[in-house]
Amino acid sequence: MEKILRGPKGFKVPNVSYGEFIYERLRNAPERVVQIDAKSGETLTNHDLLKQSVILSKELMRKNMKIDNTIMISSENSNNYFIAVCATIFTGACISPINPAYLEEEIRHCLNISKPQIIFVSRNTEKLIHRIVKSMMSNIELIQLDDDTELNGINTIRDIIKNSKEFLMNSDLLNFKPANIPRPSEQEIVILYSSGTTGLPKGVMLSSRNLLALWHAKTNIMFTKRLENAIYLVLLPFFHGYGFSLMMFIITIGAQAIVMKSFQPELFCESVEKYQVTTIPLVPPIMVFLAKHPLVSKYNFDSVEDLICGAAPLPIDVRKAVQERFGKNMNIRNGYGMTELTVVASISPYNPKNIETIGCLLPGIDCKVIDPETSKSLGKHKTGELCFRGDFTMLGYKGDPEATSQTIDNYGWLHTGDLGYYDHDGYLFVVGRLKELIKFNGFQIAPAEIENLLLTHVDVNDAAVFGQDHETYGQIPVALVVLKPNATATPEQLCKFINDRVSPQKYLRGGVTIVKSIPKNPSGKILRRELHKLVSKL
Repeated sequence: MEKILRGPKGFKVPNVSYGEFIYERLRNAPERVVQIDAKSGETLTNHDLLKQSVILSKELMRKNMKIDNTIMISSENSNNYFIAVCATIFTGACISPINPAYLEEEIRHCLNISKPQIIFVSRNTEKLIHRIVKSMMSNIELIQLDDDTELNGINTIRDIIKNSKEFLMNSDLLNFKPANIPRPSEQEIVILYSSGTTGLPKGVMLSSRNLLALWHAKTNIMFTKRLENAIYLVLLPFFHGYGFSLMMFIITIGAQAIVMKSFQPELFCESVEKYQVTTIPLVPPIMVFLAKHPLVSKYNFDSVEDLICGAAPLPIDVRKAVQERFGKNMNIRNGYGMTELTVVASISPYNPKNIETIGCLLPGIDCKVIDPETSKSLGKHKTGELCFRGDFTMLGYKGDPEATSQTIDNYGWLHTGDLGYYDHDGYLFVVGRLKELIKFNGFQIAPAEIENLLLTHVDVNDAAVFGQDHETYGQIPVALVVLKPNATATPEQLCKFINDRVSPQKYLRGGVTIVKSIPKNPSGKILRRELHKLVSKL
């Protein structure tokens, strides 16, 4: 008999589309301010968000956007971002956010996965994406999220809404109906990108049912004590599953988001004090800032009740330092999840017995720990691979049934690749990774991608990449390289070679070490566990 850890009883997820759900939640409190730009002070009410997204959705429908279509978005955080997201979802189409820092190869790869008909861009991304789309001889339409554009022939959201034939009155908004999705539990409504186990990003398909299950779980008292009156400081990028799901939660519970485009220390502290922020979802590097930076002492953080840290492991000493600095009235909690599990699967309770825990299972989720060699389920305090099952499990990887079957088994268990265990109280703990992924600042990096790039260098004969533990970033990529005979490339040159070709999170921050050989097994597979030992001996 399998040994299974079960979360609290889940909710009966309604059989409705996510668009219908968003629409109903927004129209219930039209005057509530849902979003404030931390820098400009520009505000967005529920009514503003609903009206503009409904008008935009009608214009998208005129462009034949519907179920089975996909719209991509490549932009930094902005007040217009979720107007585009909601408008897309209202049409029944799938929204696919990508990292605005992606370079050409990564963008092309994502385009091949999601095959969008429209791409929302920002001033920072429009030129590169326009060039890529043009080179592909594609008829993909670009729409500018910002208020102006440098390129001819690209409409802005502002102009589309302003010039629309739809002059919606309140009665029109009340009578609007988002597109009907016949099987909302089987149709993807969002594609988020995750690295998977090797190579370039994989498109994680999430359904209306996935997102609604997450919403219901997050409204549970174990997740948050404060709902409608919560004020969140949001600096997490919207394209990331963490930031995307957080914003959708804020929009639909009646809370307020103070939004930053990127982390700016002084603006961060000013915003906490000015807006009396109650909740800050963040990642370990920001916790390091809160623990050590002298700037923090100049501002009042008394309003903050919750710090929720996710996306990467939180060092215990950092957590303790933050707690000592702010006192026991500030709750510091860990979350665990992955994009394939609709972002979050567990969260630590208030005042946990053991601060190292990644928490308890959210409602509607089951977990088991299996022996990596035998797949036999293990009991309490036995370390193995963490596997999860429930309404949070993704539909699969877009266009990649083989990778899907390697991740979700025939019994519906999603294999995370993380090593961990659970204790007698049902608390989960992560102790390592079965996967080869490097987790830098919440981003997953596949070593194979960087290794393959290194092998294209004329002086490189062999290469291996692994993650080295780092206090601020969780892990940083490190490369071991075997040079060809008589080659002259230096470690610095090889670092630059990679850093010129990848996104910033994939930079070889741990450097390059020249070695005589890469440890491998008889079949030629890299013995990654030996890489750390090899470096320590040099």
